[in-house]
Amino acid sequence: MRDSTGKDATYKPGDRVYVAPLKLQATVIRQILHHDMNESFWGNLELQYDDGTKGISNSWQCSKVVK
Repeated sequence: MRDSTGKDATYKPGDRVYVAPLKLQATVIRQILHHDMNESFWGNLELQYDDGTKGISNSWQCSKVVK
């Protein structure tokens, strides 16, 4: 799936990310495609934290962890 500018999601399922506000790592479940009028854009991340809990974080607060 692509946003209205033709871009694919920045984060893919399974990517490991560092969540800066929480100071921990998590695994990406999906990046959410948001809609605003006739535009769509990739935004928040649905994440699974290492303790098994799930949550949502702003994508701009996360960075990919290099393996």
